[in-house]
Amino acid sequence: MILARHAEAVFWAGRHLERAEHATRMLDIVSRDAMHFRASPIQPEWIQLLRVMAVDQAFAEIGHPADGANVSQFLVLDPANAGSVAQSIGQLRENIRTVRDRVPVELWEEANRLHLALVDAGEKLPAEPFELYSTIRRRCHAVSGIVAEAMPRDESYTFLVLGRMIERASICSRTVRCLVLADNHTLDEGSILRTLSSLQAYRRRTRQGGDEYTLAAFLLQADHVPRTVLSCLRRADGRIQRLLHGTQPGLGPAAMVCGRVRAHLEYGNVEQELRDDADRVLLHLEFELGNLAAAVADFAFDPAQLPSMQSQFVRPGEPPRKSLR
Repeated sequence: MILARHAEAVFWAGRHLERAEHATRMLDIVSRDAMHFRASPIQPEWIQLLRVMAVDQAFAEIGHPADGANVSQFLVLDPANAGSVAQSIGQLRENIRTVRDRVPVELWEEANRLHLALVDAGEKLPAEPFELYSTIRRRCHAVSGIVAEAMPRDESYTFLVLGRMIERASICSRTVRCLVLADNHTLDEGSILRTLSSLQAYRRRTRQGGDEYTLAAFLLQADHVPRTVLSCLRRADGRIQRLLHGTQPGLGPAAMVCGRVRAHLEYGNVEQELRDDADRVLLHLEFELGNLAAAVADFAFDPAQLPSMQSQFVRPGEPPRKSLR
């Protein structure tokens, strides 16, 4: 068994870890492409990047031009952005700290080092932040390696992996919608695939090439690439089934949502559906991924769903004590 607050902490630790690592990779790739191919500071790919990270509205509220310097600062270090890399890593560290007795000590130490690396960076992003991006990515990979190689396969590991896979699938879905199927294609095929670590796999699978719908279907349906939506849902479904056969049968609604989306991606004609109405397909997919996260949270993190415990130490003639949550 795992306490609800511990399950919630490791679940969000997984989500924050995935978000920080992916945002840094995207910034690194987009920054290098923008520097090499165009001199104008205002470029549409920065707006697309904000949309992928789902913070475009928050950025618009501050009123700054959407150039490389402002967007990078906002996504990495801006304290006003709750989804920034610095905020995500701070939340990752805090969540791991609250469950230190349930995770390997190496995991806490590496999460703390990652946090300190951002603290040392200060409040202003350097003019050439590529070394900082590299440091963040390496330390995120170190945290991931410790999770994979040193963490017991218990409920804590399960909820951490669930958080990572849901966040990863959501990012991939938004990437397909914002970068591949947007009216203004601002990034080339190679850049899009590199943001999802899928360039070599895609080129091996589609040697003859393809259009944006072929690329989109690959990013949704490929089952051998770790960052595609189907691959993420398979891992998430495996962890949910592990809980269903253990001590958390109430995760049935999450299993239903995950299985429904996974079956559609595995057996549906997704590429043709995208050609017919890509926006509808991708918006529905994002909606279902949100339902999956909500189904996990509603059962595992809501105290109202937890079983009550009656005290066994009741003297004869006394009324039962009040249930404890």
